Amino acid sequence: MKEKYIEYAKNTFKDKALDLVLEQIEMFYDDNIKVNYTKYKKYDDVCLKKGTFIHGIFGDLEGFDWIVENGFIGSDFSSNKTNNKIKHSIGMWNIKEDILLKEYINNYSGFTVTYTIGRGPGSKEISELIPYHKFDEVTERLNNRDDVWMYFGDQTKEVRFLPSLVSSKVQIAFILNMDSDYARKMSMCDVWNTNLDKDTLREFLDYRYYEKFLDERFNRNASTTDRESAIIFGLPSKLIEGVFVGRKIEHDIEKLNYIKSKLPNCYICNLDGKVIFENY
Repeated sequence: MKEKYIEYAKNTFKDKALDLVLEQIEMFYDDNIKVNYTKYKKYDDVCLKKGTFIHGIFGDLEGFDWIVENGFIGSDFSSNKTNNKIKHSIGMWNIKEDILLKEYINNYSGFTVTYTIGRGPGSKEISELIPYHKFDEVTERLNNRDDVWMYFGDQTKEVRFLPSLVSSKVQIAFILNMDSDYARKMSMCDVWNTNLDKDTLREFLDYRYYEKFLDERFNRNASTTDRESAIIFGLPSKLIEGVFVGRKIEHDIEKLNYIKSKLPNCYICNLDGKVIFENY
């Protein structure tokens, strides 16, 4: 597969973009890299360190098997799909500060609210992340503010792409340990990295999204969102240290045993942020 991806890269990219992709492919397939996993016992609370990546999958164990065997690879490389706004990359949720998994799930099972302070010229638009079950409290606060002209809310993107407290559509997400020089170097190859120049970015963005993206990457907020990464080419499955599952799979012992058999060195945790299969 490595040779196939290198050939694809040489036929698709040029100049600095090609160099970035080829370097990422080489690191992806570096078999000399060893990864240390965080150790947990059953019922421990999972703590996500700053820089941890999370990636959710749709479907059930079919997508799970592919990632375990092949790694996280942009769909343009693996299936020639080119309908994404951000191309030739794999989306990751990037943890911005140390946080317990249960707190992270609670926060991002909520919604984002965007409100306008003032009217007309000089008005200011602000977006806030609202945790699970805080909707009434926040809207009451906004309704009582004289300077808020209007507001609207939207579900967080995490609700669409990760197991959550409000939706059962996604049942599996991978937790990637990025706490190594190797992983951090790979994570720098991120389309959202503001150090990438505009010409290089063109090869990783749909042309209809290009101009908007140039503005968004320097003005990210809770709505756009400010917690996404898009890693060029992909990341190897050996970075997986844990799997967290939705309620359906949590109560399916056969599927839990299957996940553990495929990732014996990894822990499995639930939406309460608790370890249910240890790796210690």
